[in-house]
Amino acid sequence: MFEDNNDYGHHAELSTRFASGANWFYWIAGLTLVTSLIGLLGGSWGFALSLGITQVIDGLALYATESFGEAPKVIAIVLDILITAMFVGFGYLANKRHMWAYLTGMIVFLLDSLISIAIYDLLGIIIHGFALVMMIRGYIAGRDLLALERD
Repeated sequence: MFEDNNDYGHHAELSTRFASGANWFYWIAGLTLVTSLIGLLGGSWGFALSLGITQVIDGLALYATESFGEAPKVIAIVLDILITAMFVGFGYLANKRHMWAYLTGMIVFLLDSLISIAIYDLLGIIIHGFALVMMIRGYIAGRDLLALERD
């Protein structure tokens, strides 16, 4: 498969960068779920790497509890779990080298980042931007890795 040790080293480097980028989906999912649970249970802090859409859902649920009791919180938790499960799925499929899932996940995360921009959340913008750069580096490494393995 590899003609010399240099090819093997390059393959190992690409593999590491690829996996590192793909694993950001797991971090996003996990930190988002923790942030949502903290918010819905009355906490006032969360992780900057959390998805903005779940924070919007949670905020609406907390507002709606004044009129509808605890049911909106239950709905919010179900939606949060579905959204974070989608990111776990992106991570799983990306790690299995399904580049379409990797790219789709990055696009969805980029769209979610627009929420941070819309509310002028500077820390959220910086953290989302850093995560996107790391995922893009991983995606490029994955593309190069697949090309190297084909040759």
